[in-house]
Amino acid sequence: MTDSGNPGQNPAPGYYYAAGDPPGTVRQWDGTQWIGDPMPAPPGASGMVEHAPPFASLGIRVGAWFIDAVILIILSAIGLLAFGDVDTTDSSFSATGGAEQILLGLVFTAIYIALIAVKGGTPGKLMLGLAITTEDGATTPPGAQKAIMRSLPYIVLNIPILGFIVLLVSLIASLIMISSDNERRSVFDRIGNTRVIAK
Repeated sequence: MTDSGNPGQNPAPGYYYAAGDPPGTVRQWDGTQWIGDPMPAPPGASGMVEHAPPFASLGIRVGAWFIDAVILIILSAIGLLAFGDVDTTDSSFSATGGAEQILLGLVFTAIYIALIAVKGGTPGKLMLGLAITTEDGATTPPGAQKAIMRSLPYIVLNIPILGFIVLLVSLIASLIMISSDNERRSVFDRIGNTRVIAK
């Protein structure tokens, strides 16, 4: 939620614009959460009504996913070289050791979740000026519980084969949902009750 004049802090109870609500509306804020439905802003309430932050477009979200994937690939390669059982015999290269790969995956997933919970975004999203908020737009970062929930497909990714299928289906479904949903919410947003906005 925007607090009209004191960014980053929750405002006093009152009527404010809630991100995601129709423009020109306000909703009651009790100091900790939204109450009731949006209603037309009363005359002279322009100081309380702010434009909704734009929901992140499909293109910029794909860009953020790409940056995250590149970072993950680089870190995974470094991790496997440092901790994996690397076989370079016969002029070939292979990294063995499924346990090391799963452990690295769990570590990277934990870092990913922590970044969402504390910073409100993954490295790719933060680099491109995106923020993950709660569903009502009241809070960014969204906190640990929502960060874990929206990351479930990535957590499942650590299960060999099945995890890759789940993540692939989630990404494809997200592409369709973001391109067809007015609020551009992905599978991850629906699971975690979050939104991604352009700051």
